[in-house]
Amino acid sequence: MTLVYFPPPRPQESLARRYAQQIAQSAWQLALRFGKRTTIHGLDRLLGARASRWERFVWLCTFLSAFLGAVYVCLILSKRYNEGHFQTVVDSTRYPVYRIPFPVITICNRNRLNWDRLGEAKSRFLPNVTDSNQLNLFERIVSTYDDISFGHFQSFERLRNQPTELLSHVNFSLVVDFMSWRCDELLADCLWRHYAHNCCEIFSKRRSKNGLCWAFNSLETVEGRRMQLLDPMWPWRTGSAGPMSALSVRVLLLADKDWPGRKNEKGIDVMVTEPFVWHKDPFYIPANTKTTLEIEPIIYFYDNDTRGVRSDQRQCVFDDEHTSQDFKSLLGYVYMIENCQSECHQEYLVRYCNCTMDLLFPPGQYRSCRSQDLLCLAEHNDLLRYSHQPGEEGFVRNNFEGMVCKCFRNCYSLNYISDVRPAFLPPDVYGNFSYVDLDVHYRFETIMVYRTSLVFGWVDLMVSFGGIAGLFLGCSLISGMELAYFLCIEIPAYGIQGLRQRWRSHRQMATVIDSTATPTLNFRQTMPSQLMEQYIMQLKTEQSQRKTLKQKAGNLHSWQRLTFAHKHVISK
Repeated sequence: MTLVYFPPPRPQESLARRYAQQIAQSAWQLALRFGKRTTIHGLDRLLGARASRWERFVWLCTFLSAFLGAVYVCLILSKRYNEGHFQTVVDSTRYPVYRIPFPVITICNRNRLNWDRLGEAKSRFLPNVTDSNQLNLFERIVSTYDDISFGHFQSFERLRNQPTELLSHVNFSLVVDFMSWRCDELLADCLWRHYAHNCCEIFSKRRSKNGLCWAFNSLETVEGRRMQLLDPMWPWRTGSAGPMSALSVRVLLLADKDWPGRKNEKGIDVMVTEPFVWHKDPFYIPANTKTTLEIEPIIYFYDNDTRGVRSDQRQCVFDDEHTSQDFKSLLGYVYMIENCQSECHQEYLVRYCNCTMDLLFPPGQYRSCRSQDLLCLAEHNDLLRYSHQPGEEGFVRNNFEGMVCKCFRNCYSLNYISDVRPAFLPPDVYGNFSYVDLDVHYRFETIMVYRTSLVFGWVDLMVSFGGIAGLFLGCSLISGMELAYFLCIEIPAYGIQGLRQRWRSHRQMATVIDSTATPTLNFRQTMPSQLMEQYIMQLKTEQSQRKTLKQKAGNLHSWQRLTFAHKHVISK
């Protein structure tokens, strides 16, 4: 019979305490090992093998105080970095003007249409129509386009109670394009840097929020882009300043060909913009004047370090920052504050009337307004005329609701500060003709460049963190790598090695128990301890007696062999 002994179970508290002691002992050994070779000041004394308790207490208080001080100062630096304060400095005071393109000069006649082509327009867009009511309605609708611009749709009020749906099939944008002023009818005597040019070669018709106009140095039109392919220096630039040093042009105003129903002051609207800008509020120049338009460019830009700050915090948007929530622009156009505002205005137009005026905006995804939609524009004209900025209501009293457009400046901004000085010509000079002599040029040959950067950038943050770590803890990046290596490599390796040794020891013990031949007893765990001890003592006594008998039997056999050998020798 085989008897197996099962020891009584130990309490769970004693096992947990033993494991905790083992873990604490292992952790202390690891800490001592790390303290011998660390470069962090204070830890080598705190974790020294020969340090006394009092010495360890003093260095522990010192180390904790230094660590908490470093954490406190780092929090202050982090708050300073997250606030994102900016500073603007003068990057250059003598930046030459030839490094920037000459601005886009857009010229619009305040009377948009050449009324002499009305009859030809009727025959082209209303062929085989003899109904006088439709012809009169066509003329009435066309006349409302003579002063069209965004936010000035009050002329469409004349279409109230008119059957505009009868001409819904007519695209009046094409009609206006046909009746607008042609290049040779509007522009003459073009000079660029004292060299004569054909006006129709350097000016191209383009849309704007003022309707159809003629633009110089533009890339917004097909002709402008074709000019860029033919001439690598397009858009043109100039390195000189002063009168007659850039663009000179005579704008012809044929008042006898204007719509007779409009009695307004004759003149032109001139818009000065940087390339890729759709629209900017123009300057009004009266007729029969010799006007000087002086331009002083200024460049503002944010350096690349500011890209780590949100666009709403730096109050500007980069042209390639498409993922920003503040990025809004016309379809196919780069980000400019003017393009953002134009897109916002177009969205309001679609919201109120479910259509857009394709004469005022580039082609997009919105439906073009037809004749029956024009009255809606007049009804919402007061809402479309005024525009406000977010947050303005706390400082400015607005009597009209208007539009609210959240648009930030572009982070690279080329601003043209313009100074318009018209001088009226005497009647004996212009005679029976009405025109404007326009001279556009730079004021100076150099410009100012302003750069905006972070007061406290990420490089400053890293340098400050390093200085704080060295001041309070006397450690560096290498010390941090030592600590990271100890936490991420040595401690897991030490734990894995301990688990392997424990598994091997359990495996060896199981092998020894299986291979032993010692008889065992099978006691229940509830057996009294005295009975168990008596059995163990009896088992040991029996084993010692067996061992003694074996030794005696061995001695007897040895004596018998010696005796037999002795007798055999004597007999011989």
